[in-house]
Amino acid sequence: MKYRIARFKVRAAEAAAAEKAIIEFVAKVADEPGALRYESFREADRVSYVHFMTFADDAAEKAHRETDHVKKFVADLYPLCEVQPSFTDLKKISGAGR
Repeated sequence: MKYRIARFKVRAAEAAAAEKAIIEFVAKVADEPGALRYESFREADRVSYVHFMTFADDAAEKAHRETDHVKKFVADLYPLCEVQPSFTDLKKISGAGR
């Protein structure tokens, strides 16, 4: 499995537009066969976001990046950002929960 996070910050005046784009995007990711989990979180400052994603493998993540909905999301979101998205690969060492 492949785990990643993305962090970014939007301009305050663009938060509503960013959240609309996020909600539309995540709904489309749900239909990707290799995308096992994709969640978006807003931080307390109301303009910083963290996306947590789990893919079946590197091929599934690559297929995700090449979808039309990712390209649209990038085109919609990046102009709204004060701090552009940065991605970090994660290595799971333990977990619990449902």
